[in-house]
Amino acid sequence: MGYSLIDTHCHLDIIQEQGQNIADSLAKSRMAGVDRIVQIGIDLPSSKQAIAISKEFSTEDLSIHYAIGCHPTETHEFPNADSILELAKANLEDPNFSAIGEIGVDLYHDASTKLAQNEVLRKFLDFSANHALPVVIHSRDAFEDTYQALKEFKSKAFGVIHCFTYDYESAKRFVDLGYYISFSGIVTFKSATDIQEAAKKIPLESILIETDAPFLAPMPNRGKRNDSSNLPYVLEKMFSLREEPNQIVTESIYQNSIKFTERKAYYHA
Repeated sequence: MGYSLIDTHCHLDIIQEQGQNIADSLAKSRMAGVDRIVQIGIDLPSSKQAIAISKEFSTEDLSIHYAIGCHPTETHEFPNADSILELAKANLEDPNFSAIGEIGVDLYHDASTKLAQNEVLRKFLDFSANHALPVVIHSRDAFEDTYQALKEFKSKAFGVIHCFTYDYESAKRFVDLGYYISFSGIVTFKSATDIQEAAKKIPLESILIETDAPFLAPMPNRGKRNDSSNLPYVLEKMFSLREEPNQIVTESIYQNSIKFTERKAYYHA
């Protein structure tokens, strides 16, 4: 397809658990133009595995960066938050260590843990602010909780709202705090009009793209197991939504992704 891509959010460990060999998935992704993937940690074991995957599978043609975090629905892992942060601290000098995450607030699955989720989120945001590490934010049915936490750390913590599922006004408020907005395969769904409006209207310099593989495969592969080789479909949807020439969209998103994964744009707004 002639362009380079970075998948800023992927779960290669879960891809493997679901029966697809990581090496095979990466080979497909490289053929699709992907030259960098961010492997995401959701708890202590997966964060350790993210580091191992990065070391084992990174090549000159396709580097595997990683994030270390504690997903808001993994409440059983909250007592391990300090251990997860110690793991992050021990890897600060690794150039493939891109971010803290995913972290955040998710009230869709269990609103009863709202207080604990907010406390853990702030603990990780504080670490991010102290060590100049971007954060990967998961937010579902929890805009105000997420926004208020990020607002408390404005100009101190920075990162990306991963798999964005709110509307344009919400996106604008996150962008005003200095956050990237990352669009997944959901943006290709016919019903995702609010998300598409956000992708169309926010500044191009605030946009990233991702797969969240093996979840959320884009059209025309919706419902199938996802991997980074499907990322071109997300980019092509961006082409249809943006007014800028396709080459400008491609290059801008790629450079945004480089800055994010290499911690070179700590506060980009």
